[in-house]
Amino acid sequence: MKKIMNWMLAAILICGATVFTSCSDSEDNPSQEQAKKNRTEFIKHTRENLKDIAENLNFHSWEVANNLNQEFNTTVLNNPEFEKAIIPLFTQKIRESVKEVEEGSELAEMGYKKYATIDRTKFNYRFTMKEDGSGFDVEEADDFEMIINATMGTKEVILGGNKLTLKASGDTYKQIAKRLGNEELAVVILVPSDFAFTIAGYIDGDWIEGYKGAFKNNVKMSGESEYMNPKTDAIGITGILTTGLPVSPDGKHAADATELYFSTASDPVANESSMNFSFGHNDKSMIELEATSKYTDKEIAFTDFSQFTTSGSILNVLIALVSGGSFEGFLTLNDDLTTAFSISDCGKAMQLQREMAHARRNYADQATIEGYTQQLNELVSAKLSCKDLSQEIPMKLQTAKFGVDYWAMPAFNFADEKGFVPITELSSCNHA
Repeated sequence: MKKIMNWMLAAILICGATVFTSCSDSEDNPSQEQAKKNRTEFIKHTRENLKDIAENLNFHSWEVANNLNQEFNTTVLNNPEFEKAIIPLFTQKIRESVKEVEEGSELAEMGYKKYATIDRTKFNYRFTMKEDGSGFDVEEADDFEMIINATMGTKEVILGGNKLTLKASGDTYKQIAKRLGNEELAVVILVPSDFAFTIAGYIDGDWIEGYKGAFKNNVKMSGESEYMNPKTDAIGITGILTTGLPVSPDGKHAADATELYFSTASDPVANESSMNFSFGHNDKSMIELEATSKYTDKEIAFTDFSQFTTSGSILNVLIALVSGGSFEGFLTLNDDLTTAFSISDCGKAMQLQREMAHARRNYADQATIEGYTQQLNELVSAKLSCKDLSQEIPMKLQTAKFGVDYWAMPAFNFADEKGFVPITELSSCNHA
């Protein structure tokens, strides 16, 4: 599905980019004058969108945020020394809270004899990396904090240069953490509904928050159990990530701010999933995605949101939600250029994409690729439109030669065309 999403975005971008060279001096056929004018206006509109993005969009703050995030992934998540520091704390919390299971309770019916409770809203410690990076000093704190030595891509190590702060709050949901317990001991985690985090760098004597985010779990319990279960309960997650940097001291980078918003929901009872995603830059919407998925297999509809706890997992959430069943939605670029699309069988479409890519790598001929193109057209439908223009342009896949290979290319049917024109031919005078 990730490839399909990228294909949709590429179709919009390439459409605008290729028409930059379209001919405008050819003679008009009077019977097609109005249709030709509509197409010219659409091409102009698309060109202006792409020009605006090229001139104004930059990812400097997002790159800095990603570098910070990568720093924590490398020095914390992939660091066995951190696991050595945090596991004893969990073990201590378990030992301190062990109780006998009450007779007739749900835990007793599950076969447990004892249970322990870990409240994530009260699991607040500060982990400070040692100077030599060999481990962490641990102390109690107001929130969950991690202070690590920073390199930020340089050879120089800045002691305590980066800090992550995680605040947990809101309502809590009970969830049994089977990997922390055993057949007789149930470890119950109180999962907070709200998380907020900041990643900051220590610059010129002050902490600069370059990366912030907030997440909220939305759980609708089915009533089958008092413990949250993604296989029976409707679970969603909403979140927002923001980055922001002032003008760089050397003047090479302008003030830059981004905002990424997402919302996903999975209902295993109704076998439905939904998503909303948007990316804004300097207070302007750049990309928006709204989509829904329906499934026939409850196992496919199941999405374990407990594994998606970091910003790097967001794309995995979106991919997981559309890995099977049917799918339909809207993708909008620059708050103007919109592709509406639907896929009747995402699993089969992904399989055809993989098979076609393999065939192309083995120098498949036109007839072979055409076979895949026709099958995909039975599953995928789309149309392109602009907010300020009253045109809707049908889209489909069409086999076309690109370089030395044949590809299933997005093709468009303008009002003055008798058929569909691949994006690779939009700059041709024959179709201007």
